[in-house]
Amino acid sequence: MRFKLAFPFVFLLMSGLLAAKEAPPWVHDAARQPAKSDYPTKVTAVALFEEEQLTVDPGGKRVMRERGVIKILQPGREKPVAYRPYNTKTGRIRDFRGWMVLPSGKEVEFGKDRVLDIAMSKSYTYDEARAKVMECDADAPAGSLFAYEVIEEEDTIFTTYHFSFQGSSPVLISRFVLTLPTGWEARGTTFNHSEVKPQVDGNTYTWELRDLPWIEGEDYSPDYHAVVPRLGVTYYPAATSTAPLQPLKDWPSVSAWLSGFVDPPAGLTAATRSKSADLLGPAKSELDRIRAIAAFTQQTNYVSVQMNLTHGGGYTPHAADQVLSRNYGDCKDKTTLMRALLKGGGIDSYAVVIYSGDRGFVRPEWPSPMQFNHAVVAIKVSPETIVPSIIDHPRLGRLLIFDPTDPDTPVGDLDEDEQGSYALVIAGPQGDLVKMPMLPAATNRIERSVVAELDREGPLSAHMLTQYFGQSGSLLRSLTRHSAGDEVKRRFERSFSRRLGRVTLNKVAPADHAEEGRLDLVVDFGVAQFGQFMQGRLLILKPGALVPDPDYSFSNKERKWPVKLTAILRKDSVTLKVPPGFTVDEMPDRVDLKSPYGTYRASWKSNGDEVAFEQSVEVKDMIAEASEYSRVREFFDKLSASQFAPVVLIKK
Repeated sequence: MRFKLAFPFVFLLMSGLLAAKEAPPWVHDAARQPAKSDYPTKVTAVALFEEEQLTVDPGGKRVMRERGVIKILQPGREKPVAYRPYNTKTGRIRDFRGWMVLPSGKEVEFGKDRVLDIAMSKSYTYDEARAKVMECDADAPAGSLFAYEVIEEEDTIFTTYHFSFQGSSPVLISRFVLTLPTGWEARGTTFNHSEVKPQVDGNTYTWELRDLPWIEGEDYSPDYHAVVPRLGVTYYPAATSTAPLQPLKDWPSVSAWLSGFVDPPAGLTAATRSKSADLLGPAKSELDRIRAIAAFTQQTNYVSVQMNLTHGGGYTPHAADQVLSRNYGDCKDKTTLMRALLKGGGIDSYAVVIYSGDRGFVRPEWPSPMQFNHAVVAIKVSPETIVPSIIDHPRLGRLLIFDPTDPDTPVGDLDEDEQGSYALVIAGPQGDLVKMPMLPAATNRIERSVVAELDREGPLSAHMLTQYFGQSGSLLRSLTRHSAGDEVKRRFERSFSRRLGRVTLNKVAPADHAEEGRLDLVVDFGVAQFGQFMQGRLLILKPGALVPDPDYSFSNKERKWPVKLTAILRKDSVTLKVPPGFTVDEMPDRVDLKSPYGTYRASWKSNGDEVAFEQSVEVKDMIAEASEYSRVREFFDKLSASQFAPVVLIKK
């Protein structure tokens, strides 16, 4: 997060708004650390020192002290910032201080007016979580040090904590320190790095890493959380402790703990029983009954009210009756409403917590409720119900996974980011961390046909029919439902113009067949000049340009991080009528590419009056290591070259 401050740093010095005070000794200790001088030119700052200290008292309350020292390498490009979220109901920022040490040795302490208090999100109707921010000034010269110290205190029932050893900047020393009451124990789980064992001194545990490199963002790479070193910490009160804390030693214990939050509000009442009966009136099969309740729950307005978070409020839904009468709620509220309505129809279900946005975020080796940000439903179904989004659990049976918050994904489908991810089915001590279904690529395929006619002078008119199956159509479905039709047209205009030049869209007509898991789109368009005339008698055409570009494109730059590929299955066909007075002179040979990353087939045929181009693209869902980058790039380069291979026409 970045904020533009009203006054430059130099002006604040001159106006006397910053008091000249010496920075504390730990700032000078960090400054004496030998720093590299050969960082790439893109690196604007290096963290000399980062530390967080977490101290837990016998009652479970905790105090967090965060400190850092950042050396500015290049001024004016990116301002170092200190940022700390907190809970307004059960916590507070007790102190927030910052200093600047200029290359001349002059030391300045920032005033309290440099600390901004901001909302964490604009999407929540009410949110107890806020953050305090302090920025270094953009005009601070190279060689300056920006140091900060933040003290937060919090009353919470959670016994797990997360620490990231770095962001994207290089770090010389990064440290996490945990101090517990006598007799308590702790366990740390390291992510994206070899195990970091703590130094233990009495009741204090210290995890430390040094000389962490700069992390440069790369196209199609995993998110930062999948590459930066991170630490998940769990602490366990002594057997004699009176603190109201629940030890979370494994996933069933996390499930048992969360059941106390999520199950009572989902109880069946007269109101939910009556509504369930209304919804299920005409429904015959089990799947029809689920669909009827799902459709009603999906239309319930999404409104997020985040309250009492550090005492389980983030997991405690409103009662189903309240959600029904108010017709709004967040993900856990909509999940609770659906569970109650299903129960009214004699169908059992479980709440499921999941991470929405990245299927690789949740790590099974760290049993913690802090790994989730979303709730969905697992519905117990009989063998008569057969849809792709069912998992078969050895204890819990056949479970149909459904996200009632997603208005654009029907029963039987699942958001692409949630497929294949780990999620916790909350079923008391029988609950389990399970892998969500990974739907076959065929369920999310795209099938496209283009019929085009080319004038002998170069203009082209075309009719395109695209069928999007499953998640491949989710974005388009959302646009057609929740925005004006002009937005869909603008997106296609931009896409066509990039590869075809001046384009006119005459018709853009989507037709949603959600019950069949399919969305159809008809586009009629014209191209001002398609093809290239050469030597007065040759016309060079690229039929593959009439369908979208290949899904991946890689540069020849050296790769540092893995390549993240998402499953794709696409079939395209183009039938191009040859303009009068021309005949086919040359056509590409058939292409058949096979690799560990996918397959590609393409063919070109001619019957004299028409040229037919067909291609099929299948990309596997996988993570390819950086060492494989040249092979990944070679496959997609060949794919792209084949799609845009030219056909040569000659005047008769």
